Amino acid sequence: MTGKQNGGLLLRRTCDVDRARALVAEVMHYPVTLNPLAGASRFAMDICGAQLGPVNANIVSYGPHVLIETGGLGAYHVNLVATGGLVQTQRGEEFTCTATEGEVPVIEPMGLATAELLDSAEVLSLGFDRHAVEGALEEYLDHSVRPLRFARGFDPTGGAGGQLAGLARVLEREIRTPTGLLTQRIPAASLAEAVLTTLLYATPHQYQEELAEPAARTCPRPVKRAIDAMRADPAHPFTVRELARIAGVAPRSLQAGFRQHLETTPMAYLRELRLEGAHRDLSRPDSPVTVTEVATRWGFTHLGRFASVYRARYGVLPSQTQTQTQTQTHRE
Repeated sequence: MTGKQNGGLLLRRTCDVDRARALVAEVMHYPVTLNPLAGASRFAMDICGAQLGPVNANIVSYGPHVLIETGGLGAYHVNLVATGGLVQTQRGEEFTCTATEGEVPVIEPMGLATAELLDSAEVLSLGFDRHAVEGALEEYLDHSVRPLRFARGFDPTGGAGGQLAGLARVLEREIRTPTGLLTQRIPAASLAEAVLTTLLYATPHQYQEELAEPAARTCPRPVKRAIDAMRADPAHPFTVRELARIAGVAPRSLQAGFRQHLETTPMAYLRELRLEGAHRDLSRPDSPVTVTEVATRWGFTHLGRFASVYRARYGVLPSQTQTQTQTQTHRE
């Protein structure tokens, strides 16, 4: 077995079937049986990925033709094809998919499942902690739920399924060519939250129609609780779910409350708070802090994105605000 760093992500490779099985258990957290249908001499597993809170994301390949069998994953699982072809089965139903066509199933935590990788397939494998998935759904619906059952697969090339696949591709690109996004607390948590939430809204399970129903509007008090929390710590990596827990309502109700009373969303309100704070810091005379320090202080970890939203809000770049302030101070 060999391993090397890929921009902070550990790329592992082995040609040994038993070692590959152990790696799957270690990295992807489920037991499997690996059957190299093209022969053991042609078997070679490559795996590279990251754990983002409740989402485990890995790019994995096994060689020309491999059959994977499991008696239960223990988590919800989605496999998206990057190259080659993939045939998956769950409860006796078969799903065939390539990178450009076919249906992708959501593999449930319990029960037999198989995946046959064709044509040296490379797969982006997403594992979702079952308690996090079901807990998020309970918060969105504001009642307890049973384990999810998925009646059919979803289309990863268009519609809501395409949105899920699109977010997954962001993870894939970051794993292949890391920029450090996944090592930053706020963007990593936000991306994991977005992928998990989109899984709930984009895939066909027994609660999908209920999720699509309009949320009940909430009163100003829960909105104020969420606002107070954001104002107390604007740099904190809040998510809608966390704010909803603080407010004591379901996430959809909190979003409806913000739209009704403030004509915005919780995340847009938080961004404005952060921008206002950053603008105040940059406008202070003779401030020794840099633009990077100000952006980080207020929860902006991507400087290019910070500069873009700042200019859209104030009409100048952050550095220009600082320069203008210092020039004005020196004239005085």
